[in-house]
Amino acid sequence: MSVLVGAVLCAGLLTSTGGCRSMGKKKIVPESLATCRELAQNGVTAMELGEWEKARTVLDEAVTTSPTDAEARRLLAQTLWQTHSRREAVVHMEAAVQLDPRHAPTVVRAGEMLLEIGVVDRAEQRAEQAIALDSTLAGGWALRGRVERQRGNSKRALADLQQALRFAPHQTDVLLQVAEVQYELGRPQRSLSTLHRLLDVYPPGEEPQQALWLEGLAYGAMERHQDAVESLAAASQRANPPTNLLYQLARAEQSAGQTASAANTARRVLAVDQQHEPSKLLLAQLQGIADPGKGDVIRR
Repeated sequence: MSVLVGAVLCAGLLTSTGGCRSMGKKKIVPESLATCRELAQNGVTAMELGEWEKARTVLDEAVTTSPTDAEARRLLAQTLWQTHSRREAVVHMEAAVQLDPRHAPTVVRAGEMLLEIGVVDRAEQRAEQAIALDSTLAGGWALRGRVERQRGNSKRALADLQQALRFAPHQTDVLLQVAEVQYELGRPQRSLSTLHRLLDVYPPGEEPQQALWLEGLAYGAMERHQDAVESLAAASQRANPPTNLLYQLARAEQSAGQTASAANTARRVLAVDQQHEPSKLLLAQLQGIADPGKGDVIRR
């Protein structure tokens, strides 16, 4: 089972009462609900197999069969989101909230979707609703923290995200967000501590690029330049490293006294983006060229 489908099911989306939500319970139901139940189960199977277009078709039929069934709406919304029909997904998840307003995980997911499409005020309302329904649900606090962060309220965001970690201490996406906010607030040592909690979750060689990247920046802020080089180099070995990551690696190498490596990394950036001005200037500096507009900046 994929992480996404597992998250949907583990949130209790198949355990509510009524309609397809009674899946697995032995009782007599109207034919339309029985059909909806069967379609929804077929949709879940397709989701588990990664057959998203098939899941979308089947779950759309489930919703048509039983429009007032919250479970079918939730599953369809998640499938639409996965297939990049995001605004349509929000419509169905919001409908699921209206049909099952006391199911806190549904409220959170609706808020997450709203935040992703930029409807910040409505997302905040969903966060507050979820917290009121279940103050021990990490998702509600994490959602409110993300809303505060998007508004630029870093300290409030940090407080909410840390509250989320009280109830889900190993939630990797929240750990990364906490580390990012701590770094933004000028607390690199605390950011490193949080990152190490996050990185310990992963086997060696499977650490997320973003976490390694931030670790390198935090080491750099603490003037631990060799550690910064090692973390940024590890991040750059992940698939398709962004040019900004490579540039920051070059800067870290420069700070660590590794001039030749810094120049090679700057060339690596310029091989991808010849117009990357910071790398042009850095390479010119490393080569001792006062005016990067004259001469051959990239020496091969």
